[in-house]
Amino acid sequence: MRIRKTVQAVIFSVNGEKKILLVKKLDQKKPEYHWRLLKGGVEEGETEEQALKREIQEEIGLKDVKILDRIYSYSYAFEDTKQTVSTYLVEADPKEPIILDTKEVVGCAWMTKNEALGLLYWLHEKNAVKLLK
Repeated sequence: MRIRKTVQAVIFSVNGEKKILLVKKLDQKKPEYHWRLLKGGVEEGETEEQALKREIQEEIGLKDVKILDRIYSYSYAFEDTKQTVSTYLVEADPKEPIILDTKEVVGCAWMTKNEALGLLYWLHEKNAVKLLK
């Protein structure tokens, strides 16, 4: 079985109140659109932090982000690959405009922690968001 390292971001901003950014994208495991945390693969030669910044910039155009801490990790099997996921807490500038890569993401929204928990489909993503204080 092949192993693929991936990184995931609980992106938040504080503009009066703390909000979490979710993206809406096609879920490969179930061919449906779901609200998700931003996630992507770690390429050869990259650190997890470099991969996370690259994925954030590629998928939603944010450059002014601050990776604070690794807060959660999990793994799962998909087809013939074991996916290992490291989840990071990432602070974003709420004034920076979001530019979607529409090949990857069909929408995004800033929402409260409770709203995010209500919309997230996958349990591990909910568990990661629960860790946001």
